[in-house]
Amino acid sequence: MTSEDKKRWIKSIVIACTIFLLLSLYLFIRRGYYDLYIINKVFGSSAVILAGITLLIGPLRQFSFGVSLMTIRRHLGLLAFGFAIVHILASLYQSNRFIWFSWYLNEWIPVSAGFFAIALLAYMTYISRNKKIQELGPDVWKNRLSIAGKLSFLAIFLHLTIMKYQGWIRWFNGEVKQSQELANPTYPPASLFVFFLMLTVIIFRIVHWFTHKGKVKSNP
Repeated sequence: MTSEDKKRWIKSIVIACTIFLLLSLYLFIRRGYYDLYIINKVFGSSAVILAGITLLIGPLRQFSFGVSLMTIRRHLGLLAFGFAIVHILASLYQSNRFIWFSWYLNEWIPVSAGFFAIALLAYMTYISRNKKIQELGPDVWKNRLSIAGKLSFLAIFLHLTIMKYQGWIRWFNGEVKQSQELANPTYPPASLFVFFLMLTVIIFRIVHWFTHKGKVKSNP
C-alpha cells in the first residue's frame, strides 16, 4: 500500500467514524441508552449513508470538493460494505429479538431486498480489486460498478422503507410514547433521516441523468 493510498484510507475512515459517532449520539439521546441493538442500527444506517455519498460523488465531480472525494470513492464503498456485513452479523446474533423463520415469512420482501443489496455490494467489492480492474478494463469496470451500485441502493431503499414505514406513520400521528426504551419520543426516528437522505440521492441521480442525457443529445 502506497503512502497516498494510506492517506485515502485515513480520510475515508475519518468520514465513516464521524457519521457513526453522530448517529450514535443522536440515538443515545433519543433512546436514553446505548447497547448492541442500537450499535447495530448505527452500523446499518452508516452503511447506507456511505453508499449514498458514493453515488453523489460522481455527479459532484464538476466541483472542486467533488474531485477530491473521487479519490476516496472506492474506499468509502468498501467501508459501506464492511459496515453492512457487521449489521447483518449483529442482527443474526440478536436471535432473542426475532423468531427467525416466522419473522422472515412476515418480512420476506424487505429481508430479500436486503440480501440482494448485500450480494451486489459483495460483487462490487470483488471487482474492485486492482487485479480485477485490470482484467475488466476501466470502462467495463466503471459500468458494472455503476449499475450494481445503483441497484443495491434501490434495494436498500426498499428494505428500509418497508421495514420502517409503519413506525414513521405512528410517530407522525403522535402515537409513539415515552418508555424505558425511548427517552425522547418527540425526536424523529433516525431511520426517517436516512430515508429522506436516500430519497434525495435517488431524486438527484434521476435529475442528473436526465440533464446529462439532454446535454449528450444536444452535443452529438
